[in-house]
Amino acid sequence: MPSIIQDHTMIRQLSEDFIQLADRSQDAIYQFDIESQTFSFFNSQFFSLYAIEEHGKNILSPKSVLLRIHPDDREKVEHARAVSLQPDNRGGDIEYRLLKNDGSILVMHDRWTVVRDHAGQPVSIEGFIRDITWRKQADKEFERSIRNALIGCYIIQNAKLRFVNPEFIRITGYSEEELIGSDPLSIVQQAYREEVRANAIDMLKSKRLFPYEFCITDKKGHTKWILETSTSIQYKGKRAGLCYFMDISQGKKAELERLAKEKLLSILELAGAVGHELNNPLQVVLTCTEKLAPDADEPTRQSRLYQLLKNNVQRLATIIHKFQNITQYATKEYVNGKKILDIEASSSSKDDYGGSGEPPS
Repeated sequence: MPSIIQDHTMIRQLSEDFIQLADRSQDAIYQFDIESQTFSFFNSQFFSLYAIEEHGKNILSPKSVLLRIHPDDREKVEHARAVSLQPDNRGGDIEYRLLKNDGSILVMHDRWTVVRDHAGQPVSIEGFIRDITWRKQADKEFERSIRNALIGCYIIQNAKLRFVNPEFIRITGYSEEELIGSDPLSIVQQAYREEVRANAIDMLKSKRLFPYEFCITDKKGHTKWILETSTSIQYKGKRAGLCYFMDISQGKKAELERLAKEKLLSILELAGAVGHELNNPLQVVLTCTEKLAPDADEPTRQSRLYQLLKNNVQRLATIIHKFQNITQYATKEYVNGKKILDIEASSSSKDDYGGSGEPPS
């Protein structure tokens, strides 16, 4: 007998400790008995939020709970409860607005478990309700700040676009309706997709610290260079990625033009050096070639060799002259997919020798 009394005392003490613990919780905790349609357990937070005053007393009932829920949200709450009671469902969760006595509105997240008997019939509902008003306000402030950002911003969650700001819409050319719910990689050019995916993941994991560049195709089919960074955030209570998306096409164009100018300058310097170093020896070769001209009665074979030499020396003079008149950088295809300088296209020398392009003999 003493042991039984002792066990009951211990159970009662544990129950009291649990009630005190539940009452100290900032969450509203409840247990609803389905058969009796009454709350078999609730903590002080639940009572303060969902009880209503009737005849001078605070009353807690399914009716009072329903009246506390915003009228526009009541139908979806009842539907979520009904779905969770269907066979094989273990519980549910939903967000809704709660009306307070002073007229203010809170946003609540209700998550519950359905307790079933051995036959699988629902017996009770046990739940925790958390006030997420501050989080919703923070989300709105956050969205407002990135919506007004001067660079493109978007939020990705479960590999889909969940938020895009006006600048992102302007850069891509797509509407918000076309973008929300789509794969962000769909606008990235195929050649860059795997690289972008890897860079974004590395940045989200803090393995990469620097922005990455890639090309997209906007709605009009234009190619644009993008500079992007990614960071991990919580959005609407779930993990997400926030990406800053900047159009650097103009800067990229200027960079390519600068590189082209640097190439041209290098070619001009090289061409000037080649022309200078080869021109003087060439003049000697030309002079000597003239002095080696065969007599009229020389054998025909020697005359042909002399003429071949003279023609190729003149051709060499023409090429050197074109080197000295290079004004732009142009290339042409060569063997094995390589490219070489297109001297003809790069040179402005055409009619320096009476339209023939050849130096005088």
